[in-house]
Amino acid sequence: MPIKVLLVDDDDAYRSVTAIALESEGCQVIEAADAFVALETLQMGLPNVPDVIVSDWDLPGLDGIALCQQVRNHPVLQRIPFVIISALVEQNGEGEPTIHLANCCLSKQLHFQELFRRLASLATPQQ
Repeated sequence: MPIKVLLVDDDDAYRSVTAIALESEGCQVIEAADAFVALETLQMGLPNVPDVIVSDWDLPGLDGIALCQQVRNHPVLQRIPFVIISALVEQNGEGEPTIHLANCCLSKQLHFQELFRRLASLATPQQ
């Protein structure tokens, strides 16, 4: 069964390339250009929610951290793994902020196959 990913990024080119890369790994990708569209998509999709949410940190209006907090405060959505991606984080993890609400924070420079591996491990229920 494909991993359902909600991909949130205001950079159209990055979002499109990332979606194509994840789809090539067998993921089903739903795209949102900002946090408000992502929240609307999540609400409309209930109870059929994504397996993992990947969001840029620096979004206009409501940023990725605030989006994560909204998700964590929702009774149905709070268990969805949440990944923050940021250009401010180095590929080797240096500069990675401590974000207690998100499952992890990754660099936008991370290779797409590594991103997929991280998403697959988060989307797999832990025993």
